[in-house]
Amino acid sequence: MNKCAIVFTVKFVLFIILFILSALMLWNAADRLDAEDASAEGVLKRTVIIDAGHGGPDGGAVGISGSVEKDINLSVALRMSDIFNLCGIDYIMTRDDDTLLEREGISGSMKGRDIKSRVSIANENPEALFVSVHTNSYPIEKYSGFQTFYSKNHPESRLIAESIQGAVQNYLQPDNDRKIKQGSSAIYLLHNSQSPTVLAECGFISNAGEEEMLRSTAYQSCVAATICSGIMEYLYN
Repeated sequence: MNKCAIVFTVKFVLFIILFILSALMLWNAADRLDAEDASAEGVLKRTVIIDAGHGGPDGGAVGISGSVEKDINLSVALRMSDIFNLCGIDYIMTRDDDTLLEREGISGSMKGRDIKSRVSIANENPEALFVSVHTNSYPIEKYSGFQTFYSKNHPESRLIAESIQGAVQNYLQPDNDRKIKQGSSAIYLLHNSQSPTVLAECGFISNAGEEEMLRSTAYQSCVAATICSGIMEYLYN
């Protein structure tokens, strides 16, 4: 086993422990709310919308070694759904296979219909937390690191982004000093979603070292656990 494989294995074991701790946190929160009134119980009923960016003919960014963003996004999103299943959190997947979204009544270009469909899912579920999973790319290879963007349209968006980025620094990338950013009008999803919405850029596939990690299923599990931890810490602390 090479050094990278050892690092991945250790991280995976650590995050299995994190899964268990997160589940215990959720169960303890449920026990506390059982003793409170019905309005407080509603806190546990929040749904998370897991959005795997791109899909189908829209592959997104392409890494140095040929990895395709849409595949990494979906793999992380599916692992997030596994964790939420474990912890009893309700969730909606915008896609769970290699497809673009095509909702009835939405017109425009292929990619336009896809992104508008994602926005419509967000806005049809105003109480849900919408988390869009992506993988970053930049012409200069040196850039790396997870970064979270948020919508200006809902006050919770920034708080969720802060919690996710905090989990990244606590559990995944201790040296990551990237700050959360408000999404500009160039990010259609964040600009048009009215519900609590964040976009998680899980790393740069334009960076050879980070791309290698992002292709690893063990590291994808770590990324998924980190995002879920940030969401759960926001919901239940």
